[in-house]
Amino acid sequence: MENRSVCFVSLAFLAFAWLNRTVKIVEALAKNAAAAQLEFLVIGGNAVVAYGYPRRTVDVDLLVREDDRQKWHELILSLDYYPHHIQGAFLMFNPNGDDRTGIDLMLVNDRTFTKLLDKTTVVKLGGAEVRIPSLRNLIALKLHALRHGDPYRYSRDFVDVIELLQHNQVDLAAPDYAEILRRYATPAIVDEIRTRYAGPRPADSG
Repeated sequence: MENRSVCFVSLAFLAFAWLNRTVKIVEALAKNAAAAQLEFLVIGGNAVVAYGYPRRTVDVDLLVREDDRQKWHELILSLDYYPHHIQGAFLMFNPNGDDRTGIDLMLVNDRTFTKLLDKTTVVKLGGAEVRIPSLRNLIALKLHALRHGDPYRYSRDFVDVIELLQHNQVDLAAPDYAEILRRYATPAIVDEIRTRYAGPRPADSG
């Protein structure tokens, strides 16, 4: 497991009131999940921010085991949230009567969760140390969302993919990334990515 200390609280983020709300929710989730022996990965916008793209996010997205669905449901209700949209592997919760950020869960089987858990980056968010997917796996999750997710999220997820590639100077010709494009993206999505992303510049370029 890769360990990378990332300071979320920087001058770039202090301007956003949402950061404080996000920090508090993640701290509460981490504390309660540890007590309940529940594992999770932070995905979505907060994971994208950790990899260098400082964009705003309006909720906390977690990847959790499908087998733990009921335990997570009860945990989040105990934080004074209510379910507002439950659809298959996606559970979305809103806070009761305040301006706290929402909490969204993505459920995967144990095999997938364990595979993602094996390659994670540890980041510090407020007083909580949490794990996010490796860059490769985060991009794979975003590509999967582009292919199978709701159309209204397409533009945001696509921008996230491009920004993750650009901020981390990803070489799409590298075997790992060529493989995730083949597995998780449609030919149309691949063409769109290649049109928008030129890739890393050669070391001897001006």
